[in-house]
Amino acid sequence: MRLDKVLTILNTIAPFDTAEQWDNVGLMVGDPVQDVTAIVVSLDPSFEVISWAEKHAADCIITHHPLFFNPVRCLNLQETAAKKASMLLASGISLVSMHTNLDMAPGGVADVLAQKLSLNDIQGNGVLRTGTVPGDKMLPLWGSALPFANIRLVDAGKPVRYVCACPGSGMDCWRDAYALGCDTFVTGDVKYHAARDAKEAGMNVIDLGHHGTEEIIVVPFMERLQQELQRVYISAYESTDVFMSGKGE
Repeated sequence: MRLDKVLTILNTIAPFDTAEQWDNVGLMVGDPVQDVTAIVVSLDPSFEVISWAEKHAADCIITHHPLFFNPVRCLNLQETAAKKASMLLASGISLVSMHTNLDMAPGGVADVLAQKLSLNDIQGNGVLRTGTVPGDKMLPLWGSALPFANIRLVDAGKPVRYVCACPGSGMDCWRDAYALGCDTFVTGDVKYHAARDAKEAGMNVIDLGHHGTEEIIVVPFMERLQQELQRVYISAYESTDVFMSGKGE
């Protein structure tokens, strides 16, 4: 299957023109008329996933995070993004990114995050997902049961009943969640002052980390592409968080 056909199918899943204006999605590196026989789905366009794709004879990588955010003025091979582009071109591997368009798409990152949180009555509001939690559990009890490795809690003393979730660095949206009547906001990359502002307003906050809120899309998206691209071999490269605990055992 040609890459331009793959791009057409990706555009039906999460239209590229729905991405945020500051974002950069679609074809990052490659030739649209290239034949694609094997695709790797990954969160990041890391050196590790490029090497893994080379080793497994993949000719296309689809990532969530883009390789380039700003206009490229030069390709200095001492710089990370240029070095990655050089590796991709030398290996004949194309790179496509599905970022904020996949965040908000049906079945995309926001929906998967809401499902991981076991929310009921899920509603969409752009990239935000709201839903209810039965049982009126307090934040430490509810948060400790979530299926995520790295969790930070900001406890405003409210029972968890109506939750808003936003994948990635979504703390700028906590006031939107508050306006919707939510008592708990779940996202990643929460900064201190924003956390304190939310707490003082009476909003619980759960920080799952950027990786934690987005790595969850890799396997479900791979499985969806397996259904859509049945003549192409699809695999997933599951990464570990760049952050690790500083505590010894």
